[in-house]
Amino acid sequence: MTSLDALRAATVAAPGNTARYALVARPGRAARVAEAVRTEWGPLGIQLAPLSTLEPEVLVATLPDRALAPDRPSVFAAAYAAVEEFDLVAAEPDLPTGFFPQPDAEPGPARETLDNFPPGCWVPAEPELEDQPRWAPRVMRVPEAWAFSEQQGRPSRGDGVVIAQPDTGVTKHVELADAITVPGFDVLDGDPDPTDPLGAGGNPGHGTGTASVVVSGEAHVVSGSAPLARHMPIRAIESVVRVTQVSVARAIDWAVANGAQVITMSLGGIPSFSLDRALRRAVAADVIVLAAAGNCVRTVVWPARYDDCIAVAGSNAANAPWPGSCRGPAVDITAPGQNVFRAKVSPAGDEVGQGQGTSFAVALTAGVAALWLAHHGRANLVGAARQRGETLQGMFRRLLRATANRPAGWDPFEFGAGIVDARALLAADLDLGRDLESVPPPSDVRERAAGSVRSLVAEAAGTDAARDEGPDLHDFGPELAAAVLEGRLASADRFRREAVPAVPVSAPPAVPVSAALAEAAGPELCALLGLEPTGGDR
Repeated sequence: MTSLDALRAATVAAPGNTARYALVARPGRAARVAEAVRTEWGPLGIQLAPLSTLEPEVLVATLPDRALAPDRPSVFAAAYAAVEEFDLVAAEPDLPTGFFPQPDAEPGPARETLDNFPPGCWVPAEPELEDQPRWAPRVMRVPEAWAFSEQQGRPSRGDGVVIAQPDTGVTKHVELADAITVPGFDVLDGDPDPTDPLGAGGNPGHGTGTASVVVSGEAHVVSGSAPLARHMPIRAIESVVRVTQVSVARAIDWAVANGAQVITMSLGGIPSFSLDRALRRAVAADVIVLAAAGNCVRTVVWPARYDDCIAVAGSNAANAPWPGSCRGPAVDITAPGQNVFRAKVSPAGDEVGQGQGTSFAVALTAGVAALWLAHHGRANLVGAARQRGETLQGMFRRLLRATANRPAGWDPFEFGAGIVDARALLAADLDLGRDLESVPPPSDVRERAAGSVRSLVAEAAGTDAARDEGPDLHDFGPELAAAVLEGRLASADRFRREAVPAVPVSAPPAVPVSAALAEAAGPELCALLGLEPTGGDR
């Protein structure tokens, strides 16, 4: 089967939609690949453009008036066919995934997936918090951090630090009326207006809510953790419960190219070659990058799962883990995520309310990163990191973990070093924690990407299943991760039905995967992970 035939099988006619693939060319071959792709895929009206000005070797192939087929194995089979035909490093579909649920999603297909999660993921609102709308920054000792900077004669409240936020965009709200903003961007429409269109379905207003816990002014109800930081809103997804990773990679590159100093991502999905490369570029450019660990699927999703990203889990007002938080060794730190007060979209644009999810935990932590940069001066911190042989990201992660508040009974293997302590972070000596043993990530970029998938396979099927003799976890990582996460959804559904005796229980169905992945994985691993080969031959 040619790559064109595979692409035809992987997409369907859908006027007004677009299907996308990211093609990673070998160094110096992007122009040659572009010419070959235009020739071979021309019958489908293909359009090609670099991922961004920072990434000319990743080409985004867009098919107007087509959408990716619901048959996921065929969608990935087309990527594998493209790798072979055009001699690529990698290729991936810009596949919307629903592995990051939110409780405030609107009715529709995305909302229906929430019923597949175990009981106890979402918790009720807590009436006792209604008179404490700023409890979240308080337990992180954010007000004390502001006061400490003032006492030291240093910039306070994140003054001047640029925080980029790829999300659904923002809309007018009283909580953001005093926020200091810098020009943002709409990656989806390719224009400078990051306004959230608040479309039907998904969870409209998500970006407004997460922005409020970072930069809302002190004169209002919520108060962000860094109210004097400069907010850079980027519309990168239509819905946080339908994330496309290539658009997030483009948002990261746009943020880096336009002066972002912190990037916070309240979203998650499957691994992505283009996203991994964008993260590494951001870290190399001395940008602090954080992402939400995820909700309800229990295991950390991407991009938080990458070594180059700081993964933030969620806690509650009692400094205990939020039951719905994703967890595991990939978590670096925890911050409030259960019933955090945030801006809530309404006709009048003035409502606030309790919201839950690691979306808010990472946004609050991004504000603390801005406090740290403002307090010490970013240039000073970059120089200090260089002297210590670290990246700025690495030094911030080390200090964030070393100064964390670890309550009694805390499980560091599930929820990281503890809960963010902003006051302790700002006061810490920059050498704190350097004497602690740590395992550096592999220097080989393919192995680093593969490692994040290997850990997921180990969680799902045991460490023996993640042995090196299995499939190439770089090449097949996105499809394998999607299949494993889907399997977790099926197990969650079984768990839910077991809790309701009237509902008959059956074993979770096998998850279909491409023939190429099934062949590479072998029958033993397929059986362990519940994978079933179907169509999509190379």
